Amino acid sequence: MEIVALDTDYLVSHNLIMEGRLRGKITPRQKEILEFVYSSFKAKGFSPTLEEFNEKFGFKSNQAIIDLLNRLEEKKLIKREEGSARSIVIRPLGYEAIKKEPLVRVAGVTAAGPTIEAIEQNEWTEMPSGYRMYEDVFIVEVYGSSMIEAGIYDRDKVLIKKEKEYKNGDIVLARIGDEVTLKTFTHKDGRIYLKPENPACRIIPITHETYFLGKFIKNLTQGA
Repeated sequence: MEIVALDTDYLVSHNLIMEGRLRGKITPRQKEILEFVYSSFKAKGFSPTLEEFNEKFGFKSNQAIIDLLNRLEEKKLIKREEGSARSIVIRPLGYEAIKKEPLVRVAGVTAAGPTIEAIEQNEWTEMPSGYRMYEDVFIVEVYGSSMIEAGIYDRDKVLIKKEKEYKNGDIVLARIGDEVTLKTFTHKDGRIYLKPENPACRIIPITHETYFLGKFIKNLTQGA
């Protein structure tokens, strides 16, 4: 499951917001582009392709929309992988510019038990209250009971945030090969492993195939 294209993430501070507002005044055309991206997320789960931009706005070449996207990125209203329109993500200041509630991706399901095969979804929903200035977050639905002592239950939906560093005790979303699981990252007695929060479940050793996709931030179902 390709969860989402992510890069360096952080909670936007008040100073960054003010700086962005000074630089982030947009033209009517730029606002239309942002609104089109937003509506595409809501309707399809993806940002538009270059071809869809051209069809919508009557551009004769890809360079016209690429230039517009570059300007929006310079103003910190969007971010994207270079050369790929599908990877566009609206940043907090972009949502503010078009007066829309921030969206967060519902990326799929994960195991809280044995690992399960990754399942991808492309749905978007409004960002939970209190987390609207977060970037690089996504939602997964938990299957299983291995994290019940951490207050995470079967079919709960949890908010995950990608981090550059993880510390002992963090609850992490981990990919192991083609499977994913939610467990507590544990470093103890010279060993590192993924620890379930249920004594009936086994630990999972961390190997070269283990990759952390993000850190648990909030249980949206339980309100924890």
